[in-house]
Amino acid sequence: MSPRPARFTREDAVSAAFALASAHGAEHVTMRRVAGELGVDPMALYRHFSARDELMAAIADRFWERLELPEESASASWQDYAHALMAGVRAQLGRDPGVIPIVATHPIGSPAALAAADGAVGALLRTGAPVHAALGDLVNVLVMLTVASALGEFAPRAGSSPPGIADERETPSEDADALAALPHLGALMAAGWRSSQQRQFDAAIRAVLAGWRWQP
Repeated sequence: MSPRPARFTREDAVSAAFALASAHGAEHVTMRRVAGELGVDPMALYRHFSARDELMAAIADRFWERLELPEESASASWQDYAHALMAGVRAQLGRDPGVIPIVATHPIGSPAALAAADGAVGALLRTGAPVHAALGDLVNVLVMLTVASALGEFAPRAGSSPPGIADERETPSEDADALAALPHLGALMAAGWRSSQQRQFDAAIRAVLAGWRWQP
């Protein structure tokens, strides 16, 4: 008598896939690898997902479902709240770097993820954002900027070494020396500029919020 196959739910599969992506990157999330984590036959996953991309979309949705909203009372204005909200999204992406490319390329789709997005918009409205069609565009622009910032700072570099193998790259001091030797970037450095992805992210968010035009 053959052993009964292991039981698992769709949520079990998404959790296993999310953990694989977070630790090792999207390329390691295959039906066979996820099935191995669950102790089931790979074909069993197709009861819940019609294709690998559907599983990837579920990973992106899981990220948004887990989004923690900032305290509304801590912000002096809706713009401050929007900034805090995007900083929280960026920090959460930084904790799951392998998931960032998946989040960047899959729109929100599940009811739970959409409810999380709706909750974030509701918080913006309660802190004073106008009920205006352009608010939807503004939120999407802020999210795109935030995900792109996280992708550049936290996600594994394309072609980088597999986990556990040292990735040879220049140190910040070596980067600074190379920039200082150039005529124009060197002039900026002599004036006090230093590259900081965190500072540049904050400046970009503030610039978008300050310059947004509420056109119909």
